[in-house]
Amino acid sequence: MKTNKFSIIVLLAGALIFIIPSRPGNAIPAFARKYQISCQVCHSPAMPRLKPFGDDFAGNGFRLTEYESPRYFIQTGDDKLSLFRELPLAIRTDGFASYNFNNEGTPDFAAPFVLKILSGGELSDKLSYYFYFLMNERGSIAGLEDAFLMYNDFLGSGIDLFAGQFQVSDPLFKGELRYTLESYRIYGTAPGSSSADLKYDRGVMFQKDFSTGTTLVGEMLNGAGIGEAREGYLFDKDKYKNFMLRLNQSIGKYV
Repeated sequence: MKTNKFSIIVLLAGALIFIIPSRPGNAIPAFARKYQISCQVCHSPAMPRLKPFGDDFAGNGFRLTEYESPRYFIQTGDDKLSLFRELPLAIRTDGFASYNFNNEGTPDFAAPFVLKILSGGELSDKLSYYFYFLMNERGSIAGLEDAFLMYNDFLGSGIDLFAGQFQVSDPLFKGELRYTLESYRIYGTAPGSSSADLKYDRGVMFQKDFSTGTTLVGEMLNGAGIGEAREGYLFDKDKYKNFMLRLNQSIGKYV
């Protein structure tokens, strides 16, 4: 992507996030409305960057650990069935405009460039979910990208389990939090003739935090991306799996 010194990129609707309201005039983000807090509790003023509190909130399955969120159910008469009265949905749309893009000398309006429908939250005291559907990306329907279940503190072990499809790079850096229009190219690069990369894939992930400031994250993945299933309803293209391990150690307050 090449631009000359006269190139201008104007953000028209950068990361405009709003909740589909349950009643008129209550258009605020889903989690902020649910917990009755400001978006800046989790996000820094330079959205979509997360504060440490926001990282902890997402890592705990989109729940505040010391606060029981209000839960509104439909009374069905079945004690084993719980139906949410309100589904936490949100919409995000991104767009931009450019002049002399790629040295072609023409202006272009690209809004909406991305349109997403998102949902996430608690299903029980331990189980959470998150997904988003790309209604529009570069003018075409892209489908599901992030779509996973998370089990918090599995069997009291302190291990958080994820299952579904997600970005392999999430333990390193969440691509959704980038400021740039395009994804970071290195995340989509495969070494040599390998098919391993850091893009979206299907699999399982676990995370364990230790009192010593150590964090251990592991992933086991198909290594085939998130394309359609083949014959026999198989998504993997071979018998092998990809593995990733991340070990992080905090030293003091800033290192």
